[in-house]
Amino acid sequence: MPCLTSNKVEIDLEALEHNFRVLEALLSGSGARMLAVVKSDAYGHGIVEVSKALEALGAWGFGISEIEEGHILRDAGISSPILLMSGLCPGTEDEVIKLDLITGIPDKALLNALERAAAKAGRRARVHLKVDTGMGRLGLSGSEFQEVLNERSAWPHLEFQGIFSHFSAADTPEDPLNQEQIDRFTRMLRMAEHGGWIPDAVHMANSAGLIHFPQARFNLARPGIALYGAYPGDASRHKVNLRPVMSFKSKVISLKDVPEGFTVSYGHTFVTARASRIGVVPVGYDDGYPRRLSNRGRVLVRGRSCPVVGRICMKALMVDLTGVDGASTGDDVVLLGSQHGATITVEEVAQWADTISYELLCLLGTRNQRRYLKGD
Repeated sequence: MPCLTSNKVEIDLEALEHNFRVLEALLSGSGARMLAVVKSDAYGHGIVEVSKALEALGAWGFGISEIEEGHILRDAGISSPILLMSGLCPGTEDEVIKLDLITGIPDKALLNALERAAAKAGRRARVHLKVDTGMGRLGLSGSEFQEVLNERSAWPHLEFQGIFSHFSAADTPEDPLNQEQIDRFTRMLRMAEHGGWIPDAVHMANSAGLIHFPQARFNLARPGIALYGAYPGDASRHKVNLRPVMSFKSKVISLKDVPEGFTVSYGHTFVTARASRIGVVPVGYDDGYPRRLSNRGRVLVRGRSCPVVGRICMKALMVDLTGVDGASTGDDVVLLGSQHGATITVEEVAQWADTISYELLCLLGTRNQRRYLKGD
């Protein structure tokens, strides 16, 4: 018997399509395609449902971070290219070849391991070389990249298809490191050309890079967060019109009328300053709603913005409903999304919680039942 809950995450597939088209329009006339990043369960939106929708819309391929995600997509019938962006774990080379994944190569040792597995299978394995242009995380340095270029013939079972890098500050477009990274990446492309290799796939632009830096779009763009309707930095709001894909809703399950001076929840961190009506919502940190939002968050009830009061519990939070006329048990509560013309955005919730929208979407989407909406 399925577990019934008042909490639900709604995923708006029409909003997903809208965002895809908005980002696709930025590439218009360039011939560039989109590699949609669906790692971490599509940022909590559901990797299978999102990937199927985006494949139908014309996405070139998909970016993942773990081989299990490759299994899930292939089992779901996704036939488009899938890039394992952060390399692979030792011992999984045979699986990568079997699943026909493209391996992102951040270090030279992986080339040798993948070559051995491809030779054993009698197949060619596709790779994209990842170069570090300033992120300082994963990727070949300039000298390591030159070594690989010089030694490409040592890996006859590998098909060198692409090259890519990653911005570290594209959400802050005025940061001079952005242009420095583009320049470094461009120099590495020239190194490849001088070495007799012209890669088929060249990509650097994440969501913010795609929005702010036309010179970094090359022939493949790699958006993630923007597909899901969250803005990669405040500056991007003035560039594109995105629609939130995820909303999070629950219900009021209990009401309590209390006097002035009444303490609410653990630690007595909230004390009523007047006679108040306190509502209980069955959402807590176990549901991905950060405890950091205690006495800081807000929700919508009957279209009114209401403060979260007291410490958030494992499976409950309390809301001050004193100013909501007619508030009653069973009222809908919107923790993320819109209600009667009022809206709470993921960026607002992230700011209240001192975190980023990426983390919230992953938490909420993964910890709650998802319902997919399209049209009526």
